[in-house]
This record gives sequence, C-alpha cells and structure tokens, in this order.
Amino acid sequence: MYAKINPNELNRPGDFTINDIRLVSYQSVDGDNVPKKISIKTLVTEINIYESIFNKHLSGSLILLDAQNLLMKLPITGFERVEFSVHTPSMSKGFDFREKTGHPMYIYAVKNRKNLEQQGTMVYQLMFCSKEMIRNERVRCVKPYQTNISEMITDIVRDKDGFNSQKDLFVEPTRGVFDFVCPRVRPHEAIDLLSKKAQSEKHHNAGYMFYETSYGYNFKSYESLLAGTSAVARPVVARYEYKTMGQRDEKGNKDVISDMQVIMDYKVIEQTNTLKNSRNGVYASRLISHDAFSKKFDVIDFDYHKEYEKSFHTEHGQDGGKTEYKSIAPMVNVEEQKFVSDYPEGVLIYKSDTSNKFENTAGFDSKVTHQKRMSQKMAFESFKLDLTLNGFTGLSCGDLVSVVLPAFTPADDGNPLDIDPYMSGRYLVSTIHHEISPTFNKHIMNVEVCKDAVRTAYPDEVIDTFTGKEKEDRGVINQYTIDELLVDGPNPKIMG
Repeated sequence: MYAKINPNELNRPGDFTINDIRLVSYQSVDGDNVPKKISIKTLVTEINIYESIFNKHLSGSLILLDAQNLLMKLPITGFERVEFSVHTPSMSKGFDFREKTGHPMYIYAVKNRKNLEQQGTMVYQLMFCSKEMIRNERVRCVKPYQTNISEMITDIVRDKDGFNSQKDLFVEPTRGVFDFVCPRVRPHEAIDLLSKKAQSEKHHNAGYMFYETSYGYNFKSYESLLAGTSAVARPVVARYEYKTMGQRDEKGNKDVISDMQVIMDYKVIEQTNTLKNSRNGVYASRLISHDAFSKKFDVIDFDYHKEYEKSFHTEHGQDGGKTEYKSIAPMVNVEEQKFVSDYPEGVLIYKSDTSNKFENTAGFDSKVTHQKRMSQKMAFESFKLDLTLNGFTGLSCGDLVSVVLPAFTPADDGNPLDIDPYMSGRYLVSTIHHEISPTFNKHIMNVEVCKDAVRTAYPDEVIDTFTGKEKEDRGVINQYTIDELLVDGPNPKIMG
C-alpha cells in the first residue's frame, strides 16, 4: 500500500492535498434555484474524519475560526452540505466529498461555540456525516423478504425506504435462505438484526459487520477480513514500527515512505482480561434453546479451544492457513485438571428460537450463530492498541497491518531484535481518526487496532497454580460474639 506512494510528490510525512472547502446552503441565490455556496477554506483550522468497523457511517467535524459570523450570514441551520476532498499526495485513494466526483457530507450540528478575546471572532465546530446517517433518522423499513441475508442488506442500502444510497457496497455472500419481515424499524436496527444472524457462505463463522470507508459500504464477517481465501490468510497492507524517524535510504536520502510507517506514539488499551472474557463468553458458554414449533429444548455448549482451529484469526500458521496455536487462552490447568473452556455455565444464554414458523418456511436459528459470534467479537477486545501515525488516506478500517513493538528487555536477555513476542504481530484496523490541520499543514491519524491471537504461541502447562494454594483457615466468626468482646474483654480463644 505504501509502495504506491511516489516519493517525488510526497515532500514529508503527514503531507496532504486539499481542495476548496465549501458550504452549500439550502437557500437559492436570489430565487434562481441555484443553491448559495460559500468558501470557508480560509476559516477552517482543523478537519476531523472518523471511520470505524463499529460505526455504520463516516462522520467528522470542521473547526472554524470565524470573524464573518457565517452562522448568521449563511445562515447555518443544520440543513447544509459540505464539499471538499483530501488525500495523501500521489495517492488516488482519499476522501472525496464533492458533488460531481464523490459523495457530499451533510452538516447536522453546531457545537462548542465560544467567543475569543479578539472582538468579533468566534470558534465553533461544524459536525457532519454521511447522507445515509441522516436518512436513518427519517425512514422505517417495512418489507418482507425471502432470500439470503446479503441480498436483504443490499436492498436496505439501495431501497428508497432504506438508505437509498448510490455508494459502492462490498458484500460477502451469506449462506441460507430465510423469511424475514422488517418490523417497522430504522435501517440501522434492521441491519443489526440481520448482521447477528448472518453466516458466511465460505467461512466457519457467525455474525457480520456493516461499516463505511472512503471506498463505500461494507457488509463482511471478521473472518473475511482475516482470510484471503478459504485456505490462505489475507496479507497485511502495511508494517508499522515504533522507532526513530529520519531513516535514510541506500543513497543517503531521507526515506519518506519508511518514516510514514513509524509509530510516533502508542498506548496499550487492553492486554488480556480473563474476567471480562469469562463473563462475556469468549472461552465458554451454554445456550438453552426452546423451539415452540417442534416443542423441543436444546442445550449447546461452546468450547473456545475446540472452535479456535476451525476459523482464521489475525495470526496464521506457517503455511499461511489456520492454526490451532497462538490463541489468547493457552491450554492451562486452571483448576482440578480443567481448562478455562471447561466451564460453560459461566455464561448461560436462554433463547426462544423457533426455526420454522410454518411447515415449509425457514426462520433464523440462533443455535448456530449466537455463541460463536459472541466469542469471536469479544476476543478482539483482548488486545487493543492506539497508534499515533503520520496521516495517510490509503489506510482503511478493516485492513490488516503488522505492528512491531519493542520488548524493553536488557540487551543480553536472549531477544537481540528487542521485539515484544506477544504484543507485536498482525492486527485488524478497527478505528481511524484523521486529524488534518490546514493551519500547521499537518495530517496525523490515531489508529486503533485489535487482534484475537498472539504472534508467538503462549506456552501450555499442566501444573495447577489455583487449587489448594491458599491458607486453610475457613473459620466462621459470629459478629455478635466479637461485639460482646468489646464490652466483656478479649477472650484469647476467640481472638486467636
């Protein structure tokens, strides 16, 4: 991805190209049916653009230093659109919010307005988002379907009673044909209902994500983002390393492309949380399902260790395929010769799951999706980093990247490369915050990445460090007896 950069056009890391920034009013110019447009490029001090696999739409904000009082002059009412495009030099991929060549964004709020000491000058934020995000608050989905879930999602995105979107939609096909009637809910709610039930046509997984990037909308599973084919893992698009900037190439010139992939700062948001994973069904769970049509109960236990090798993860095996190692939960004797996945009743799920409403029609069956989806989603909460990088519009949420972090160990500690064997490795890009400053001519981005596997497999062990490793003193003390001692004096036998 970074190899596509032309170093002759990129002068320095964090450089960017931006055209005019225009606000387009809902009002016409002198009633001639041409909307009023005002250039605000000289007023904008900062541009923020947000994308995430956990958010369905792009959004952002403009920070204006305004001495013209546009709020009154235009006026700004929350019914305007904003047009501009921004990209890294020499890269065709970027954010194009222009009417003729892209998809404009729409103003929906004015926030944090305050007056400065200079008379007649104020600063405020203009909040913007995709058109589809606004439509979600205005329409309801009421439509019957009898098809696969990926076709249902496509219809919601394209339909006039849904998003009515003209953007590209990247869809991973789903398996199965189902009956579904949208119960007069917003498009977001309909998509959430369907995403939880979706299963990949090709991969062994459950649950999909719906999100927007600069390319368009995406309806994909985690495993689709991790696997290139059903047998080979997807390659990374970039390699970020925590090191000093100012690298030189073979000719002694500054290596701008290398500097673009330097981690300027990072924060470990999460690094293992067994309590959280146990409570949320990552390791094990038990689903008790009742089918009213067949009048049957089913009990299904989920075992993380048995399921791990059936799916792709952020880390792969030596042949680039699936692996049974490198999981976030090593095979450890946690208590009385049991693994952490041997406690399904730690998470109990009750479902009324009528798979067949009538003799010849199929409904959704949560027994094959719920536990797998819950474990897979929450496993990505185990390892999360926040990286500060030089801005680059070629990176998108859903991309896989390699991250190299130092181990901070002594030089003679058997780790000559000083690489953290567990926190380094392949990560999924989950959230990107682009922060573009026309004032300082600088583009940086905060990138949140996550993973559900470790680069170097944890050691397995059979010893028990849990059972019988505490003081055997299980006395039960009557509080009233202790209270009486305060009056009658201490009794050596009771006070021990």
